[in-house]
Amino acid sequence: MAKVILYGPDYSTHVRMIRLCLIEKGVDYESRPVDILRGANRRPDFLKLQPFGRVPVLVHDDFTLYETSAIARYVDEAFKGPKLQPTDKKDAARMNQLISIIEAEGYTPIVTEILAPRAKHAFLGQQPDIERIKKATPEAVRCLKVIDGMIGDGGFVVSKALSLADLYLASIMAYFAHTPEGKAILTRLPKLSAWWQDMAKRPSIVETNPPIS
Repeated sequence: MAKVILYGPDYSTHVRMIRLCLIEKGVDYESRPVDILRGANRRPDFLKLQPFGRVPVLVHDDFTLYETSAIARYVDEAFKGPKLQPTDKKDAARMNQLISIIEAEGYTPIVTEILAPRAKHAFLGQQPDIERIKKATPEAVRCLKVIDGMIGDGGFVVSKALSLADLYLASIMAYFAHTPEGKAILTRLPKLSAWWQDMAKRPSIVETNPPIS
C-alpha cells in the first residue's frame, strides 16, 4: 500500500479529526508534527505542501491534499474499512449540514475564543482572558444547543452509524469537555452529554488523547 503521511501537530483539533478518520478506517500512517507555535508552518518546505501554511496536510504516495473536509472525505473514499459517510442522501445531507455548523458557528467561539486561551494557560502558563472567554460562551452554547437538538436515538450524531460528523465534533469535544465552560454546558445538554460519554470510550478517541488531559 502506498505510504500515508499526515502533517500537523497532534494537539490541533483539525489534525486530530483526520487522525480519528485514519484510525477508524484502519489506515496505517506516519505522523509528522509541524510546530505551528514556533512558525514551522511558515517555512518554505512546508509552504510547498500547503501554500496557506495551515494544517493538516495529507500525503498519499505522490498525492498531496490539504483542507480538513477534503482530506476526511478522501480518506473515507480511498481506503477500505467502515464507511464514514451515510449512503442515505438525507443522512448524508444532514452530516454535511452538521459539519458546516461546527466549522461556521462553533469553531471560533469554542476553539479560538475558549479552548485556545485555556490550553495556553494549561500548557504554557499564560493567564487566560476571562472576559474574552465569557463573551464567547453564549455563542458556544447556542451552537452546541442546536447540535444537541439534532442528535437522534441511534447513538450517533446523524444516523445509527458513526460518520464524519461524529469525528468532527469529537475532535473538539475531546478538549472542550475538560474545560470549565465545556463541563457546565454539557450538564445542560443531555443528548450531547450522553453522546460524548459514549464517544470518549472509542479506541480512536483513547488512542489520540494527549499524554496530559
